[in-house]
Amino acid sequence: MSQLLRFVTRDVSLKLLALFIAGFFWVMAVLDRTYNVRVVVPIAAAGSDAKQVIPDLDVENTVVTLEGKGRDLLGLKPHQLAFRLEVPEGKAGTRRLQLSPAALKLPPDVRVRTLDPDNVEMKLTAASSRLVQVQVPTRGQPASGVALSINEPPAQIRISGTEEDLKVASAVTTETLDLATVTEPGRLRLKVVPPRDGRFAMVPESVDVVIGLEKEGARIFLGLPVVPAGADAKRVEVDPAEAQIAVAGPASRIASLKQSDISAQIRTSGLAPGEYQLAAEITLPPGFHLVKCEPQVFDVIVK
Repeated sequence: MSQLLRFVTRDVSLKLLALFIAGFFWVMAVLDRTYNVRVVVPIAAAGSDAKQVIPDLDVENTVVTLEGKGRDLLGLKPHQLAFRLEVPEGKAGTRRLQLSPAALKLPPDVRVRTLDPDNVEMKLTAASSRLVQVQVPTRGQPASGVALSINEPPAQIRISGTEEDLKVASAVTTETLDLATVTEPGRLRLKVVPPRDGRFAMVPESVDVVIGLEKEGARIFLGLPVVPAGADAKRVEVDPAEAQIAVAGPASRIASLKQSDISAQIRTSGLAPGEYQLAAEITLPPGFHLVKCEPQVFDVIVK
């Protein structure tokens, strides 16, 4: 037993070195081997100011088989691969376009073996365009005691699409801005997110977002009327009929805020006759936020 133990523990450092060298050469062999991998690549219409747009594609993705050595394939970022179709010149109608592997801009040693499908049918139609405001969705909160303003006045971009799609595209949004990361005023370049319904071309595809920071001020408003909002508002009684609220916002603008700029409503649509305790919805101008409302709930009677 002791002889076996001595054999196992003898020259441990040499055994570990040999194991490391073997593992190194194994990894090198794996990375140097040629592989075929399949990735799903989206197909989208590129932004354009052309007189035509692509409202419809018969496929939205294609399965691409890539061939390359392990080290080259591991360096790929599949989520960055995409086929962006330019609007072709000519009359409106249906066109079939061959997908080009060169559009993927792959590393030199990575090749496209197959595309499934390798072509796409597009329908061209006359384009309409309009200017729309760009809204900036946010998450998080700025530092305590700091008032933050974003894009005032809002930026605008031009979107193009079919007349039908543009009817429901009243505004677009940017990628979400994390307010907790904003520490100083200035400009940020944010990507614009196209409307979810319909296919649109946007010019530009990103905008400068102007961020203002200043000290926060506060005001108290007494006797703010609280009104029911609903189809049968006349059948509703609210007690008390007024609210006292505390509002905070930019110190340079808080003094000019008027009670008429603020509304307090209680939603009563769809409520059956009876007694309820409901909170009021306080609507404030952009840049201001509610600190507190008294009372927090109101006695509501629906007749």
